[in-house]
Parts: sequence; structure tokens; C-alpha cells
Amino acid sequence: MGESYFDEKKDTTNNRRIMELIKKYWKHAVGVILAIGVLYGVIYLATPKPQMSELDKYKLEQLDQNIQKLQKLQQSLNDSISSYQNKINEIDDKIGKIKVERKEVNNFYTQKKEEIKNADKKQVDSLLRSRYNF
Repeated sequence: MGESYFDEKKDTTNNRRIMELIKKYWKHAVGVILAIGVLYGVIYLATPKPQMSELDKYKLEQLDQNIQKLQKLQQSLNDSISSYQNKINEIDDKIGKIKVERKEVNNFYTQKKEEIKNADKKQVDSLLRSRYNF
């Protein structure tokens, strides 16, 4: 809407010039593109492709085998570690039970000690007789 007559005329003139240039130089543009394609093809074909020697292939196979052996060894070590961990957990449980029993025994003897402190001679005698059977 805001374009004037002169702007439209400029656009048409520019489009005509571009079309004339394309008609005039299209053969050159296609030639340049083909030359670049041929040059790329020559460089691609002339460049040596990396070849892996038999020795390198053998070395890679040996490395793969060694990696597989290490993975099997790692798995067996993990299994051993888990069995040892289970044994450690069992021992920890036993230690925990022993600690609880020890506390119970200590509480029992603490109570007996308090009873003896507060007892008279007859009670101490009867306690010792029942304990040592004499």
C-alpha cells in the first residue's frame, strides 16, 4: 500500500537485470559447479583410505579378549565381595545381640549389687548360700 510507483518500477528493473545476468552467465555458473564437483571427486579418489593391517586386527581382537576376561574377573570379584559383605552383616548382627545381652547382664549384676548394699547380714548369707551352694 505504501509503495509508490517508482518503487515498483525499481523492483521490476532489478528483476530484469538479474534475469539477464542469469541468462548471460548460466553456462559459467554450471561450469564452476561441475569443476568443483570434479575436483572433489579427484581429491576423494586420490586420498588413500586408511587400511587396517592384519597385525592391528589381531591386536584389537586380543584386546577384546582381554577386556572380556577382565569383565568376567570383575564379576567374580563382585560376587565374592557380596558374599563377604553378607558374612560381615551376619557377624555385625551377632555382635549387636552380644552387646544387648551384655547390657542385660550388667543391669542384672547392678541390681544385685544394690540389693547387697541394702541387705542385712542374713539376706547376704542366704544370697551367698543359694549362689555357691554351701
